Amino acid sequence: MINEVMRAARQAGAIITGAHEMEIHDKEGHANYVTNVDVEVQNFLKKKLLELLPDSVFIGEEQENQKLDDRPSWIVDPIDGTMNFCRGRELSAVSIALLKERTPVLACIYQPYSGEMFTAEKNKGAFLNGQPIHVSEVEFEHAVVGLGTAPYRADLAEKGMKLALEFLKRTDDLRRCGSAAMDLAWVACGRQDIFFELSLSPWDVAAGALIVEEAGGAFMMPCCDAVQFERPAAVLATNRKCQDKALKLFREQIC
Repeated sequence: MINEVMRAARQAGAIITGAHEMEIHDKEGHANYVTNVDVEVQNFLKKKLLELLPDSVFIGEEQENQKLDDRPSWIVDPIDGTMNFCRGRELSAVSIALLKERTPVLACIYQPYSGEMFTAEKNKGAFLNGQPIHVSEVEFEHAVVGLGTAPYRADLAEKGMKLALEFLKRTDDLRRCGSAAMDLAWVACGRQDIFFELSLSPWDVAAGALIVEEAGGAFMMPCCDAVQFERPAAVLATNRKCQDKALKLFREQIC
């Protein structure tokens, strides 16, 4: 099935890179946008993925969704990084996860501009364009930290910036790319060592969570009792050498 999912992701990516006309609409929350291309890609993926697994459920960013339950469920962000897409920054991703009993078992993150395909299946490892990947071995004090600013949640802005400052004081540097899916994929392949954001939705992180874990890293929701993909939550992903110090700092500042 992973090959069919990859094929669908590439076809979705071709819709993104081939788009010539863009209609941008506001959604609920500050700086929250959707385009006609988001909707087109989601409709395409919904059809393809439900054909692959006819008894499954589809949960996507650009529709009203039923609650996640134990049935096989696709959780999809058709364009993760819509603002980047709107501004021509060429750093967005198609994010697809298959959950069984509410747990990711298959994941695909495709960056159509670079052609990079990150994939994972539970207990089978993580891959970039078919080659195995692993999180870094960098210590916390020399970490590169990716972050998201949760722009849709203005009430979290000050907390997020204070946490970013504390990470900056203790690590090598910060990075902000505008796509949580790509941030998680970059932790998985060692391009950065930590990623955090104070509010992300299931479609932002379901695929990346599995890819990070299968690459040997840690994916956490530090303010929740356990990782769940039913509602928005704060997220922290790290390599194993950074995990304890990053989690301690996060919880001291946020939880």
